[in-house]
Amino acid sequence: MTVVDKHKYPSVHCGIVQAAIILLTLDQHPAAKRYSVTDAEVLIKEAASPDRIGDRQQGRGFHYYCAVRPNGTKRDLHPNIGCYQNGRNDPAPSPLTMMHSEYRAALTLYRAGRYPAAMRSLTRALHMLADICCPPHTAGLTYYSRYAMMHKRYEGRAAQLFWAERVPGGDSHAIARSWAAECVGHVPYSRYINLLQPSVQDQNGKWKQGHLTLICNRLAESGADELPALLGDDESARDASIIRRLTLSIIHCAAMLAAFDRDVDDLHIPTWQEKQAYWLCSANSAVAISESPLYLRFYEDGDLSLSTADGRYLAVTQFGRLIVTKDTRGTVTRFRFGREPMLTLYPDGDVKRCVAWIRGQPHVCKRISHLLGDLFLSQIACLLTRKKPEHVHFLFP
Repeated sequence: MTVVDKHKYPSVHCGIVQAAIILLTLDQHPAAKRYSVTDAEVLIKEAASPDRIGDRQQGRGFHYYCAVRPNGTKRDLHPNIGCYQNGRNDPAPSPLTMMHSEYRAALTLYRAGRYPAAMRSLTRALHMLADICCPPHTAGLTYYSRYAMMHKRYEGRAAQLFWAERVPGGDSHAIARSWAAECVGHVPYSRYINLLQPSVQDQNGKWKQGHLTLICNRLAESGADELPALLGDDESARDASIIRRLTLSIIHCAAMLAAFDRDVDDLHIPTWQEKQAYWLCSANSAVAISESPLYLRFYEDGDLSLSTADGRYLAVTQFGRLIVTKDTRGTVTRFRFGREPMLTLYPDGDVKRCVAWIRGQPHVCKRISHLLGDLFLSQIACLLTRKKPEHVHFLFP
């Protein structure tokens, strides 16, 4: 078994994003004008960030979206949210949930004029989309399983095929353009609509999947067709499979870039704003965190925080206690936007204790049960609202 060290080459994620940007131009799509040279530099440079050690989205199993098992048998969808599980058999964080969060964050930041931060969030969404196009990521061939060597073989060969064998000796732009040229006319622009449309429950209590979930599920399921080539000994068949999936990643990333160009100007898609008063309530609206309104603050890395006008901040301590405190070093909790109108919280940047309320169902990677004061919930599930809540108990005056 020949294994190529993928680190001998630039990140394939960076190449996929570069090719997707070029593809918009080759397709003469109006979205190509949205992305400046500076935007493109950020998108390409930061495309590999979620894979870097220490990154808030880097973790064992977070980047897997397992539609099938390594033997090809189909896995079940989550009964409530209709998505596949990650490499740890949890519904979140997964490429789908992180992609949705980052895409909404990118819209919010861009509208606020935080263009570099918006591009960093957007390229994180593209990273997750490319992972869903990668069969080892959708068939459970995780790095901490007996299939680790096969995963490494796949990624190493993918890097070699992308960077070394398409335009030998060419620079990154020439190589990416070569890949993009083969994708002209194949981008599914029309499919990438209503990406933030929420799931809805029917009269029987079953969930109808949102459009982005449907796209991602189909991409993940199609990876099962590539398993024989991926796991077999026929290197030419495996190379052909890898090339198919690389081009699939490029055309879908181009479709998401085009969707962002459209969505950022669609004011009917709700995003949160700075200098706007919000209140944070429990999911059942019986308890509000603070009687004083909270305001968003955007950071250049794409994170956000909530604070009162006098500088008190919302924070989640290491013991899972929800508090409002002064902005002292190390206590401010930054947020990432999740599905509207809920927030996905990353307490103190620790994704292992990520808390999210997705499609009407609470999700946690590690249960956080005790909140400061007399509030007790099995999960922290908080709703942002622009209207001051009435007839509720305020934890903090």
